[in-house]
Order: sequence, then C-alpha cells, then structure tokens
Amino acid sequence: MLLNAVFGLLVATSALAAPMAKRDATADLITKLNQANGAVARNQILAAGGNSSFAFDFANPPPAAAISSPAGKLVSANGQTFPALTGFPISLAIATVEPCGLILPHLHPRAEEFVFVTEGKIFTQFLGETGAALISNELNTLGGTMFPRGSIHLEYNAECTAASFVAAFNDNDPGVSFIAPGFFSLEDQLVIAALGGDAIVSGQDLESIRHAIPAGLATSVQQCLTKCNIKPHAKRSLAEVFSK
Repeated sequence: MLLNAVFGLLVATSALAAPMAKRDATADLITKLNQANGAVARNQILAAGGNSSFAFDFANPPPAAAISSPAGKLVSANGQTFPALTGFPISLAIATVEPCGLILPHLHPRAEEFVFVTEGKIFTQFLGETGAALISNELNTLGGTMFPRGSIHLEYNAECTAASFVAAFNDNDPGVSFIAPGFFSLEDQLVIAALGGDAIVSGQDLESIRHAIPAGLATSVQQCLTKCNIKPHAKRSLAEVFSK
C-alpha cells in the first residue's frame, strides 16, 4: 500500500537531513492537545478553532497530508495531519497506485490494517509470522482484506489502469518498516550469513543491492510493464522522486 505509512519513512528521513524548522501553528496545537487534561479539554481546544477543526477534506487536504508522484498518491489523516485525531486510536489513508505499481513488502509494528479497494483491482499478500500460511487475495472494487499487526504485507496493481484504496489503522501512529531496506541495513557479514554465506553473495553484491532498493513503491514488475506497454521510469524510488 501506499500507506500512511509508506511515506512515514521518507518524511522521517527528510526531517533528519533538513535544518531545524520553525514550529508552525499545527505543531503548537498538537502540543496543546497532548498536554490537555482529558478528552473534554481537547474538545474545547479544538472547538476554539471552529467546527472545521473536526473535519478533514481528502479532496483538498492540508499540504502536509498529501504526497504525489508519477508512481502514485497518498493522503493521510493522522494525529500529525488532522489534530482532531489526537488521543484516538485511529488513522486513515487514501492511496492511488498507478498501473504496475507495487508497494514493497513492509509491516506496521503498532497497528492492524484494513484495506478497502475503491477503484480498480489490488493484489495483496501477507505473512503473519514464521510457520503461518501465506495469504494472497485479488481484491476487486469494493473488496477488502486485513493485515495483522506486525505482518509482512504488500499491495500490487497488476492492471493497466490506476487503482485506489483506503487503508484504516487502529492506531494514530501505526509506524512502518520496509523489509528489504531494514534487512540490508544490518551488519554486512550477518546479512551475508543469513543469505547463505560468501559463496552466495559478497560485500560488493550487498552494496549493489542496497543502492537498487526502492524506498516504498516501484513500477518495475516487468511482466506488467510489457503487458501495459509502459516504459520503466528512470527513477523508481519515491525517495528519488521527491528529492527533485
């Protein structure tokens, strides 16, 4: 999925690289809400900003809530982009995946996820844990599925038209961990051992793999690209796309 999270990794990375920014009104509001003494106090703080403080427009979201690229689009409503959710165990994202788009295998450490397809078809897979069955589904429009907390999962649009889905989480901060980047960030010799040893992969191989791993969404499933007569993007990772 382009999941709320898919982009949480990119946002965190860019934040580390960027100079310290001046706090904005939203950040100050969130601080007040987090320091408030209970739900009634939070309600009163939000109500001071008018009824619109309790509404979120996915068609016209605040800039911080939307990320777009040739590979797809994500609009996320969570405690950072929609302060009214502060204190509630919920967040939601609407994602559009372009033809042949693959949201790379990842997991959410703090939330279950429910996916509901609103347009097109989405192929999903998840693996709950070692020894569990691999679950695969092709979801048509109005179809849905769930991913258990901590399960490795992915979403893939194998069609030649865009698809979109809603991703709902039972936590305001579900978190995200992409499997391939996480695994290959471990110490070289331990990664090599896990892959079968020096006879299978070398340190030089690891560096090549690390530089080739997309950040979250790729359009490089060759069978689909050929079927849809799509030329692969020169830049496939969201980190590259959004660094322009």
